[in-house]
Amino acid sequence: MSAASDDQARPRRADYAHFVPVQTRWSDNDQMGHINNVEYYRFFEFVVIHFTHNVLKCTMLDGLSPYSAETLCRFRKPLSFPGTIDAALRVEHVGRTSVRYGLALFAEGDDEAAAHGHWVHVFVGRDNEKPRELPAPMRQAMLDTMAKTRKA
Repeated sequence: MSAASDDQARPRRADYAHFVPVQTRWSDNDQMGHINNVEYYRFFEFVVIHFTHNVLKCTMLDGLSPYSAETLCRFRKPLSFPGTIDAALRVEHVGRTSVRYGLALFAEGDDEAAAHGHWVHVFVGRDNEKPRELPAPMRQAMLDTMAKTRKA
């Protein structure tokens, strides 16, 4: 990968629609003095769950459960304690029973992602754990979020 294409692959804040601040903890750091790679997935999970509950309104009462089918994280530069990280989410694809979120982590005040990746949720019925079609309001919320970050 050339330097030019590598720079193009690094997401910016403007590429995302939904942000949640995450306060780092001392225990997030590893012996090298930066946040351990496992914590990046915890931060990704935090913004996905926030979006699922607060925007999609998916709750324990609606009979649906989002299952994680795939995750990926690309590390670009280290994050460390103390600090606040902005966890960011965009909707990249909406299927019949699934959604793919694009995710990124930004150091406070930094426009370039320190890490980015994706997360695929398949929505299944709580009663039988089989994929279930997305309810219309949830699907529309996903499409609305996608429209906020779609490039012209």
